[in-house]
Amino acid sequence: MFSKIKNMMTLALLGWGVVGYGQVPQCGTDALVMGMPRQERMMPPPEVDLDTAEVIVIPVVFHVVHLGELIGEGTNISDEQIQSAVVALNEDFRKMEGTNGDGLGVDTKIEFCLASRTPDNQPTTGIVRHDGSNIVFNYDFGGQTSTSTYLEHGVSDGSIWDVGTLGVPITWLKQTLGCWDTEEYLNIWVVSEINNNNGGNGIQGFSYVGYNPTFCANGIVQLYNVTGTIGTLKSTHNMNRTTTHEVGHALGLFHTFGFGLDNTPCEETNCETQGDLVCDTPPTSANTGCSIAFSECPDAQLENYMDYTSQTCRNTFTQGQAERMRDEIWNSWNGFTQSLGCLPVVDLDGGISAMSIGNPNCETTFDVSVTIANYGVQDLTNPTITFSFGSNIQNFDLELTLVAGQTYTQSFELTSLSSATIDANITFQEDEDYLANNTESAEYIYEQGNRLRVEISPDVWSNEIDWELLDESGEVIAYGGNYPISSQDSTFVEEVCLYGACYTFVMTDSAGDGMCQWDFNGDGICDSSSDAFVKIYLNNEIIYDLSSLEEIDFGSMLTFEFCDQIVDCQGDVDGDNLVGVNDLLAVLANIGCISTSEPCEGDLDGNGTTDNTDLQAVLGNYGNFCSAIALSEIVNEKEPILMPKALDYEAPIGLYDIMGRKVSNDKSVLRRGIYIEVYVDDAGNVATRKIFLQ
Repeated sequence: MFSKIKNMMTLALLGWGVVGYGQVPQCGTDALVMGMPRQERMMPPPEVDLDTAEVIVIPVVFHVVHLGELIGEGTNISDEQIQSAVVALNEDFRKMEGTNGDGLGVDTKIEFCLASRTPDNQPTTGIVRHDGSNIVFNYDFGGQTSTSTYLEHGVSDGSIWDVGTLGVPITWLKQTLGCWDTEEYLNIWVVSEINNNNGGNGIQGFSYVGYNPTFCANGIVQLYNVTGTIGTLKSTHNMNRTTTHEVGHALGLFHTFGFGLDNTPCEETNCETQGDLVCDTPPTSANTGCSIAFSECPDAQLENYMDYTSQTCRNTFTQGQAERMRDEIWNSWNGFTQSLGCLPVVDLDGGISAMSIGNPNCETTFDVSVTIANYGVQDLTNPTITFSFGSNIQNFDLELTLVAGQTYTQSFELTSLSSATIDANITFQEDEDYLANNTESAEYIYEQGNRLRVEISPDVWSNEIDWELLDESGEVIAYGGNYPISSQDSTFVEEVCLYGACYTFVMTDSAGDGMCQWDFNGDGICDSSSDAFVKIYLNNEIIYDLSSLEEIDFGSMLTFEFCDQIVDCQGDVDGDNLVGVNDLLAVLANIGCISTSEPCEGDLDGNGTTDNTDLQAVLGNYGNFCSAIALSEIVNEKEPILMPKALDYEAPIGLYDIMGRKVSNDKSVLRRGIYIEVYVDDAGNVATRKIFLQ
């Protein structure tokens, strides 16, 4: 997926301001229809003595719209990451001493909590997860159609006509998935990408300014990798400043530079009707740096949360901004002050708040991610999680204490030889007051396929690298890159299941020198790469290896094409891609086993016992190879190198690896694996065959 960010245009519609800039902004708020006409906001808010003002506590619910990953992976960010966002919000809005929010501004006396109860008075963690991988938006108006998938494009900030390239319309998405009562909860939507920016540059978040009466329109929208201070984050957005900035909008604040329409942005004749309508924020244009030397306006307040400056220099809400936000809450969001959302339903209550399985799976051993939560006000200790599916029951005892409001996520490894509904139940050492949230279930979907693993260890310029794995239709099924600079000592791993088709691996380098770190002579021959490599495995057999200095400078683009084949592996008990003696011994050793807590080894048909049926499966497939062979073509922009898609009969007699490279004919010195042998058959013809060496 590539960034195609649309430049905003200046519009006016029935007095509802829609404003943007030729330069793509970080915040998309000015491109939205505002919550109320601008002129209705021109009355200055009443003055507030913040030393004696009441603390307003706002319940927050996070809607994580992910791409089907396990909890804590990719766009499905962890509970801990979301909790860190709430902590950072409070540090900023309360100007907490000794934190990143302890700046030049004021304590607004506004706080936030993760909701402890739903609008229906059920216990909650304040985190709702939605699998967006299958969300499709179709629009037809007078024969003109538009279609977009969340998986490919994420969300767009508005126009229905742009959904084909910019994503699913956000208001439709909110209404489809369901928001919580916007008068009593602040809804924050965490998304994979905005306006097809692939979670990268461009708009990082947006919100209506103030309350909007349209159903579900209220609520902040922001990228998953700018949310919180720990977890899956960009290095430039790991202080939660995007959330602070967008909450400021939701509570009635404009950018400090207003709409950027004034010809003299450094001057205001009436601070109540110009700029951001706040009199103690100096007039300014939009700023991006932390040095006043680079600001158009000499009195600009670069530290203000509502500017565009770097996260490291923003730490300020002014008295006037605090008064405007509090006035907005009391007059438009008054439900916040009466909401019970922050109060637990009962004193003693724990449960399973989320459970996920990455599907589909091409392996019978899989991970189940479970998040448990303390919904009450008293500590809970030593939970036991019980998984049941079919006749299988497995218990896991955890030695831990959950304090009030705490969540804990852990992955558990389970085995099932076929698709199944996995039921989970949790109990604690204490007797709970509420048990309805102690169970959860998730579907495990098994499909016979091949496991592809991509391993990349970049050079020091690791931020220049991007890659995608495309299927035959051009759809992206895996991707990575834009790694933190100086990641030369790290190895990044991505795994995906393939199901019998042809694929193209594409790697690009923005500097045009591949993964070469230094070419001292400028002769196109790499002198140092920090031992960078790209390795691709199919069912644990390597099918592509880029590591030598002669090859590592692949220019600006490298493509590697390959195909996988689904081979029936029934009888391969030990998973070594060969039905052989080890599998036969495993079944014979377990004949008569009946599953109680764990599956029986050798139970190939998943009926809960190892019996003669399983033995017949091994004997019937004895000697079969179960590996997917991938012969390939490699092309780079500098000097195309073709690998044969098949070995022709003129090839020299002997052994070759699956990359088509000649290896030793002495099988005793070769590593275990699959090889292609070129030989002369009984009829005197040159032929090829696959062999497996153990």
